[in-house]
Amino acid sequence: MIWWVRSWLVLLVALLGCKRTDPAAEPTGVVTNAPKPPDDMDEKMRHCPLALDGAVSTMENVPGGVRFTVAVPEPLVTEVRRRAHEIVDFAAKRTTKGHGEFDGKGGRHMKNCPVVTDDVTITVADVAGGTRLEIVSASGRVDALRAEARRRAGSFPFAGARIDVAP
Repeated sequence: MIWWVRSWLVLLVALLGCKRTDPAAEPTGVVTNAPKPPDDMDEKMRHCPLALDGAVSTMENVPGGVRFTVAVPEPLVTEVRRRAHEIVDFAAKRTTKGHGEFDGKGGRHMKNCPVVTDDVTITVADVAGGTRLEIVSASGRVDALRAEARRRAGSFPFAGARIDVAP
């Protein structure tokens, strides 16, 4: 019984010792650096290196495919690079395990990410402030790959990031 009373006393002292702030003293207005609340799209895009809050990506054509250069705020550099290297492994498994020709879908897991993973070879390089991914068609269907990457970039569902597509 004594342990129960002591527990309540400790809790009461802890609660009374907490500093209470006056809501009127808190700053008002928009906080520009506050993270957005997590949503369902965060879960769906958890592997996409382009889908990080504050990420600014550029997409451009390269021989055989497309290139994404992703710049992120400094605290996210390690995470964008981890995701980029992870997507290389994911795409390699999809190409070598015989998923067939490019079907424009990219599979169930990465269908919203502009980085197409179906029938491609992806190379990644760490760059200042982020990463660069080059996605090259493994079967020579370059136009289809570029069209699908552009379609996904144009309908990119992640509100916390931006993709600029070069003409």
